[in-house]
Amino acid sequence: MTVVRTGGFAGLRREWRAEPDDHEASHWVTLIEECPWDAVAIGRRVTGADLFMWRLDARCGGEKREAELADPDVQGPWRDLIDAVREAGAPRPATRD
Repeated sequence: MTVVRTGGFAGLRREWRAEPDDHEASHWVTLIEECPWDAVAIGRRVTGADLFMWRLDARCGGEKREAELADPDVQGPWRDLIDAVREAGAPRPATRD
């Protein structure tokens, strides 16, 4: 599971990656399946000054899921999933977009 956050005041890119152990798999499957993946449009343009954008890539079984969300859309199950990935994986170095 990978989460990438871009934008913000400095336009920095941050990335977190979580690779849960087998004993944690059911918890992660639940987090992934609770998100409304089919309800988000990849490549949707949202504008706003210093707005964070979030890109999520998940593999659940053999299925790959992707989503791009504007910061205001990161609520409910999306917030739970992003927070879990950020807690599980150390961020990679920040870079400019």
